[in-house]
Amino acid sequence: MPKLTLMFDDRELQECAIGTHPVSIGRLPDNLIVIDNPAVSGRHARVFREGNHYVVEDLQSTNGTFVNEKPIVRHVLLDHDVVLVGKHSLVFSQLGGDQPEAAAAAPFVPDVGGTMMLDTIRHKSLLAGIETGHGKARGAVDVPRTTSPVAPSLVGSVRVVAGKSAADEYTLAGVTSLIGKGDSAQIKLKGWFKPKIAAALARKGDGYTVTSMGAKTFVNGQQIAGRHDLRNGDLIEVSGLTLEFRMKPPAH
Repeated sequence: MPKLTLMFDDRELQECAIGTHPVSIGRLPDNLIVIDNPAVSGRHARVFREGNHYVVEDLQSTNGTFVNEKPIVRHVLLDHDVVLVGKHSLVFSQLGGDQPEAAAAAPFVPDVGGTMMLDTIRHKSLLAGIETGHGKARGAVDVPRTTSPVAPSLVGSVRVVAGKSAADEYTLAGVTSLIGKGDSAQIKLKGWFKPKIAAALARKGDGYTVTSMGAKTFVNGQQIAGRHDLRNGDLIEVSGLTLEFRMKPPAH
């Protein structure tokens, strides 16, 4: 059964399977996933099954809901997508556990106030995209992504140049590939004090980006803040692991 993993910085706070009823997310205590933070609306978002897909829907929250750094109103989730609610991240995984039977779906009640506007540079820039037209306007509906997109001409990969990992090379086959030692990470860090989620590699059109999440991240020796577009041959350093990014033809 698919699940959501609630993260804050490099800490894994909660896991919640997505069963027959929606998973409600918000500040109020009757949500299945409660985020006690003034930047989160009382009824902020929900995740539910729709046919063969799982959908995240923003519930008219004050600060908005984001998937892989993009503002959404309604979005079909793919494996390893990262949902941003306030300053917390929720990682969607296709494989999970059992949903508690005692949990009940919270009804959709728009938040009527009491939510603090999130005052961070990162969220201001993301929310500005909605107002200026660079992002989707509130009320717009995402076109659902199919589970079988047209194969790109090139696929990203990373090769371990220095540091310890579970493999010497990783193909970035998914929409988002997480770096860390947690169960949801595809690129594994080794070591007692490594973060569960350190950074994320994501496809962006015909290219890829790297986003610093739970650890300082460097590209070609320069520390990055937020999302950074990758070029062929870039060196990514995070939590003692150095990766060389390359674009390659997809394997047949």
